[in-house]
Amino acid sequence: MRIGILIQARMSSRRLPGKVLKPLAGKPVLGHVVDRCKRVEGADLVAVVTSVEPSDDPVAAFAEDAGVALFRGSLDDVAARFIGAAAALETDAFVRVNADSPLLDPALLARGIAMFRGGGADLVSNVARRTFPTGLSVEVVDRARYQTAYGGMDAEEREHVTLHYYRNPEQFRIASFESERELGDRTLSVDTPEDFERIERIVCALERPDQDHDWEGTIALAERLDALRHRSDLAP
Repeated sequence: MRIGILIQARMSSRRLPGKVLKPLAGKPVLGHVVDRCKRVEGADLVAVVTSVEPSDDPVAAFAEDAGVALFRGSLDDVAARFIGAAAALETDAFVRVNADSPLLDPALLARGIAMFRGGGADLVSNVARRTFPTGLSVEVVDRARYQTAYGGMDAEEREHVTLHYYRNPEQFRIASFESERELGDRTLSVDTPEDFERIERIVCALERPDQDHDWEGTIALAERLDALRHRSDLAP
């Protein structure tokens, strides 16, 4: 079984345009994400999945310079973009990663991949019931089942990739894992300028290389820095 990590990236973010290539402690946010994904055990490849819009040409250039696979597709129909990427890269399943998650723990992704390889799931997720902060999300998706599900998705679900699964859990085999602590109302992702400042404080406080730190140590540090912000939107 071939499993690829597909990093969803675009420059046209509403709250913080261009955030994925914004320098964070001397390296683009997307660079942090790519470096962490390259350390994930059990993954066969890492790819950046962006749009065909000219505004995303810098994302494509970054991927090529970083030596990772690249796929370009629809800007708004992100589900179709993932299906196209999974087909082009010949993966049996894909791990969906957001490019605004520079503190994602490779061990969490590896855990999700191992669960998926164990068999029996259409989706392995740690956000079916959110107990991890945003920025630490894991979703491993069976490609064939996703292609079948695509026909039943509305426009909002196609934009948000896996939303259809959570709205219709009775139709899918969803395997979940959760944090022992209830941290679903917190965030470690970069969504706003304020988020960026908080995350940069955390990254700068981590001993190098920062990707060696596990999620629990990162959260402990964030709490000491008072940089683990509460969220108002609790949807997966």
